[in-house]
Parts: sequence; C-alpha cells; structure tokens
Amino acid sequence: MSNFWEKIKGPFTVASVTITILFITYSSQIFVIWPFLGAANMHSIAILVPLNFFVLMALINYFLTCKTDPGSVPNRWIPRQQAFIEVKKSTHTPRFCKTCNNYKPPRTHHCSTCNRCVLKMDHHCPWVNNCVGFANYCHFFRFLIYVDISSIYLFILLSCRLAQLVRDMRHYDIRPTALESAFLSINLVLAVTVMIAVGILTSYHIYCITTNTTTIEGWEKGRSLTIKGMGKIQNIKCPYDQGIYKNIQAVLGRWPIFWLVPGQMSGTGLDFPITTKCIDQDGESVILDDKQFSSSTSLNRSASMNSQWTSTTDAPDDLHHHEPVKVDITPLMPLKTKASINTIGSRSMPNTPGSILTFASTATTLVDYHSHKLTPKSNSIPTEESSNYSISPPHHR
Repeated sequence: MSNFWEKIKGPFTVASVTITILFITYSSQIFVIWPFLGAANMHSIAILVPLNFFVLMALINYFLTCKTDPGSVPNRWIPRQQAFIEVKKSTHTPRFCKTCNNYKPPRTHHCSTCNRCVLKMDHHCPWVNNCVGFANYCHFFRFLIYVDISSIYLFILLSCRLAQLVRDMRHYDIRPTALESAFLSINLVLAVTVMIAVGILTSYHIYCITTNTTTIEGWEKGRSLTIKGMGKIQNIKCPYDQGIYKNIQAVLGRWPIFWLVPGQMSGTGLDFPITTKCIDQDGESVILDDKQFSSSTSLNRSASMNSQWTSTTDAPDDLHHHEPVKVDITPLMPLKTKASINTIGSRSMPNTPGSILTFASTATTLVDYHSHKLTPKSNSIPTEESSNYSISPPHHR
C-alpha cells in the first residue's frame, strides 16, 4: 500500500493543485461574480477576461514547471578549463557526486528525492512533483507571479460583492442565497490564504532572482551572516550577482516585454559568469558555494600547474554546518590540458583532467610531476580515504 501511495502521491498532488485553482476561479465566477455583474455585457467581459487570462497563464506555467526537466549533468561530464570553478576544500579538486558517479558543475546539487544531480538546483517542490532547477525555474517564478495576480484580482472582486451584500442587507433588507453565501465565504478564505502564502513565497523568490541566488544558497548565506555577526568573518559576497537587471535577464530572458511570457532558459546550466565585484584588490574573495560560503584559507596552488580553482566544500546532500573558508582567486593562464590516466578497471571515479591534482581524497596524495600517466603505487583501488596515484601535468600548447 505504501509503495502504491508513493507512486500516485506526486500526480495526486499536481491534480489537487489544478483542481483547487479551477474550483476557486470558476465557482467564484458562476455563483458569486456573475450574479453580481448581472447580464453579459462589455462591462462584465472587461472584468472577467483578465481574471481568466491570469488563471490560464498560471496553469500553463504550472504545467511547464511540472513537465520541464530542470536539467541534469551530462554523463561523464568533466570541468572545462576556465578561470573559476567550484572545488572541494579538502583536496582542491572539482566537486564530485559519488551517488551519480559524476562531477558536479557549479551550483549543482544531488536531489535525494529525484535521485540525481540537478543543475542550479533551487529546491525539490512536492507541489509540482519535480525539482525546481536551471531549466524550469523561470516557469516556476512566472507561475508564482500569475497566482499572486489572480488571487489579488479575485479577492478584489469578491470583496466588492461582499461590500454590496452588506449594503443591501442594511438599507434594503436584501439577503443573498445560501449557495452564494457559502461560495463567497469559502472562496474569500481560500483567496486570502493563497494570496498570503504564495505572496510570501513570491517575495522571497523575487529576492533570489534580483540577487542571483538559489534557495539553497540563500540558506547558506543566512548561516554565513550569523557567523559574520560573531566576528569570525568580515565580508560576504556572491560571485554570481551581476546586478539586478542582468540577474533578472539571466532567468526571465533578455527583453523585459517578454519576462512574463512562457519561454525556455538560455545557456547550458553547466557554468555561470562570475562578477568582478567579488574579487578584491588583494586577490582574495569570499565565494558563495553551492552548500556554503567561504572565509579564511587561501588556495594551495603548489601543484596546480598554473590552473587556479576557487576552493569550496563538497557538502553532503543534506545541510551541514561548517564555518566558511576564504579563498584566493587569480585569473587562469591560457593552457590546454591533456591527461593520460590508467583507471585499472576502477569505476569509483571517472577520468580526471590533467590540471586537477588527483581524485577526491581527504588523505595523503602522491603527485609526480615527471610522470606521463597515472600509475598505482600499490594494487589497491583509489578510495575516498586514500589515493596513491600520481597524475601527469598539463601540457602547454
């Protein structure tokens, strides 16, 4: 029985949300607003057409949010050579998901519900039976906006009808029917509830869009602000904040006239532009990680062979508490890498580009800059605890 419920829980929730939206909209129009407006005329049409348009747009964007894949990491994806990239703090190597057996691009998180890594994951939303991430966040935000507009519009119409009923009862002793009273009361309560609940959620996501942060990054920013209040760090900056206008463009599109029109996201979701505002004159900056901000250690570049990586933490899937770590940022010198790796049949990690020190290891790692291939120091398979392998340096061309 539990397995059956797990299978139908998502579709049941989506159906319930859809039915609730339709119920509030059309029961209000049929039993309350239509009698209030009287006969069908241009005045009634001018009032009801906008309401139905807003509800239709809300349903379209809700459907797109539910059905659009938020984006997943390509199989065997590896970080490309670039100026800045999120890496594991303990090893200065790119973040790696052991569950998916794949590297994690910036702002990517593993969703335990969907059981996969989601690009620019914001959160898993049970109301849409889907993760909200890179490809469908724009639909989700537009859905919230249209729900807010619809609920406010409907609340105004219902309030006008309520005011008229009160006036008629006081001056003319005219009372509404029991059916109209019931639907007016129910839909007023539902409209106010939706208006407040979704309004709060929309306000938060307006903040997220204008600052170019996700919900997960917002949680970590709040925790970092607490640490800042304790005097342990001095400054917090988000590397993806390009300014309010560009931040909105990154989600809703280039042209403001089309911001509320359903449309697809541009880009791949595998990398994001870094703002120069997050780089101080001394070359140090506090970077917003996918799981935490950073504060007080510089990147160890002794073995990176001119390839600089921002140091962050490869956090577990559920939230954890660590103090942020400061990182050192310097531009990447142009180079191409080529790695010769002998995997010796191990499937624990994919091949690693030559600019990366070694596998994700929290213990001792041997790096031989004169070697031309990855050679085992022992017959053991590399693990998270120890990795006795060397890797060839990048080749300049």
